Amino acid sequence: MLWDFSRTAAGAGLIEGHTGQAVIREIVRDYIKYVGFGADGLPNLLTLKPFEPSKVVIDPYRWSGQPVFEGTGAKVANVAAMLKAGEDPVIVAEEHGVGLDDVRAAARILLGSAA
Repeated sequence: MLWDFSRTAAGAGLIEGHTGQAVIREIVRDYIKYVGFGADGLPNLLTLKPFEPSKVVIDPYRWSGQPVFEGTGAKVANVAAMLKAGEDPVIVAEEHGVGLDDVRAAARILLGSAA
């Protein structure tokens, strides 16, 4: 993943070209803070930054690691599926117990459109 990112304009300089050595930069440290760690010291939660300001997390112990809206357990894919089927965003929000901003985030990220 870091190798692919290093080949974009935003990731330029992340991998040292002539040696292939990984270079730790601010961008990597910024993303690391979105990883939650359990009592055993192992990662147990990942917050998905692209959905911000909505809080979408991946918890390997819930929903088989599928992205959910934190605090509700509503799967992001289910919200997007209802929108794709033409359901009104307000109804989608009510059905899943999420805010309208969360519905818009699902549409923006998964469907590439505004709700």
